[in-house]
Amino acid sequence: MVLESLFPVKKVIKNPVEMFIFSMIITFASIFTANLIFPGSSTGKIITLFITISMAPIIYALFVKEEESERKVAEHRIKQTFFERYEDIIWLFTLFFLGVFASIFIFSILSPETYVRSTFEDQVLEIERVSSLSGSFTFSDVLDMIIKNNLRVMGLSFLLSFLIGVGSIVILSWNASILALYLASFIRQGLMSEFLVRTFSLIPHAPVEILAYFLAGISGGILSIGMIRERLLSREFFLVFRDSLALLALAIFAVLLGAFFEVFL
Repeated sequence: MVLESLFPVKKVIKNPVEMFIFSMIITFASIFTANLIFPGSSTGKIITLFITISMAPIIYALFVKEEESERKVAEHRIKQTFFERYEDIIWLFTLFFLGVFASIFIFSILSPETYVRSTFEDQVLEIERVSSLSGSFTFSDVLDMIIKNNLRVMGLSFLLSFLIGVGSIVILSWNASILALYLASFIRQGLMSEFLVRTFSLIPHAPVEILAYFLAGISGGILSIGMIRERLLSREFFLVFRDSLALLALAIFAVLLGAFFEVFL
């Protein structure tokens, strides 16, 4: 693949900013290819699938790198704290998410509304569905609904990453596209003040909730790699399993914290 030769895995890991550029290029290429080959009501889902397939080699390599780091810690060849081991991969996941978001945001602003809707019909319908959820809900009802939904998404991120290895990219790409389309719609309508209000209203809770999906995806990914590469019940596998549980616990905490921010701030 030409893009993989331009952005080799080792180069991206050493220079994380290239993850942002790489994910932007992949997203634009996925939009163009999906519209060319599979135009129709499911184009938005196809774009998400193309992004996942294109990013699979680099994300898999990141999980392998983290699992190898844990093996070295278990063998006492390096000394790293829990947060030192996962700082880089969380940063790379963040740049990937921002790259997908930026590409779809730019596409949505520069393209005609009818074209945007036909390309991302599934995402637009999901935005409209969520926006229509209004009525006489109490704070406890809203909090309960948000927690259940975010735990479901977080669980899917973990499960897909564990079963497929890079499955969490599907969840991240989907959420990045929905967020980008939602915010871009205000600019497309000339509602700059509304755009700023909506953007700032997302700041308290959205980063925390997205972090939960990152952590769950990383948890499932390293556990999947660890079960393949390490001997069951070995010291190396135990460290991988322990870290995976710790990441999953942090993800659950982030979901609860994000829901609290969303309702009360």
